[in-house]
Amino acid sequence: MRQLFRFIFQHGHSLTFGAILMAMSSFGQTYFVSLYGQDLRQSFGLSDGGLGGLYAAGTIMSAVTLSWVGQLIDYTTTRRFTLAVTLLLMIACLLVAGAQGSWMLCIGFYFLRLGGQGLMVHTALTATARQFPLDAGKALGAIALGLSLAQALFPVVAVQITDVTGWRTAWLINAVLLATGVAVATRFLPAGREVPLRRFRKPGEAKERPLSLWKNRNLLLALPVVLASPFITTGFFFHQARLAQEKGWALSWVAAWFIAYALTQAVSLLSFGPVIDRLTPRRLLPWFLMPQAAAMLALWLSSSQWVTPFYLIMTGISSAIASTLATALWVQLFGPAQLARVRSAVEAATVIASGASPLIIGVLLDHHITLRTQALVCLIYILTASVLATRIKTQG
Repeated sequence: MRQLFRFIFQHGHSLTFGAILMAMSSFGQTYFVSLYGQDLRQSFGLSDGGLGGLYAAGTIMSAVTLSWVGQLIDYTTTRRFTLAVTLLLMIACLLVAGAQGSWMLCIGFYFLRLGGQGLMVHTALTATARQFPLDAGKALGAIALGLSLAQALFPVVAVQITDVTGWRTAWLINAVLLATGVAVATRFLPAGREVPLRRFRKPGEAKERPLSLWKNRNLLLALPVVLASPFITTGFFFHQARLAQEKGWALSWVAAWFIAYALTQAVSLLSFGPVIDRLTPRRLLPWFLMPQAAAMLALWLSSSQWVTPFYLIMTGISSAIASTLATALWVQLFGPAQLARVRSAVEAATVIASGASPLIIGVLLDHHITLRTQALVCLIYILTASVLATRIKTQG
């Protein structure tokens, strides 16, 4: 831990850029969008499954786009790419604020997911991992604290703003906060001239041979466990109000414990960053979902109100490790030069998983399949995916 704090102290200026971008990605993260779920359902006359369907459609469209847009960070500077992503996310906030129909809300979801969870996170993680390839675990864990801090503060602030101004004006304010935050973040970028990693191919020039990602055995074995955390966490968080109702918990009780979730994430990020670097991402991969497996087991076994903090704390541990482990794993398996290509492709699959889960869980709820039963299914999936991850092998 002392080594980690020394690392943060020495490289704090460079890490601040990524940390702020991680926080600003909140405007396209499910935990933040779900705060407006009740308002959106009432305003557009949607059911749980209906709203989840719109959200999933926007998310899946963003994932398809992300698979090629994410690679463009190789062809420009970090500053220019960051400003373009910020403009996209601001447009998303304005679209949600002015949505007059379900179709327009779906487009807003598309830009929110592409700009927020997709490209803003992609920019922060890719730029940081490239800068610190040998200390990726520590560096990625440090900047992920920005999102943890946002998860602790933004929901309270967002709810208060919405109560005062209404949800439409709140999204206009979100756009302003986003622009302000990124303006501060760009001040922490290096002052020197940045050279793009790649250049666009000229007419007649030989085409670079692409990396055959989807034929790579290690990637196919890693994906099930990598995608488990975003799928399960997003789905259960999106339907947290329904979970509270099913379990007989007060929603205020659940919301209060999200502070513990955020604090757990922060402590886990600080604790496991050096562990990832020491044990290597490949060795840690089959084990990092065990806390979330325990959370799913608890949701299946009990409706006690004290399951709430246990479920959120255990989920927080696995989510924290997941936020940094995957990127560090791609650096280990494919190298820094291929990171943007691998991350953009895998992040597309991650966004699809996180976008599909509200729809799938919502439809199952509409068909009277309880979240308790779904927790058991998630537990079985986690254990199966973790076993598959033990078969990953690295060269050397």
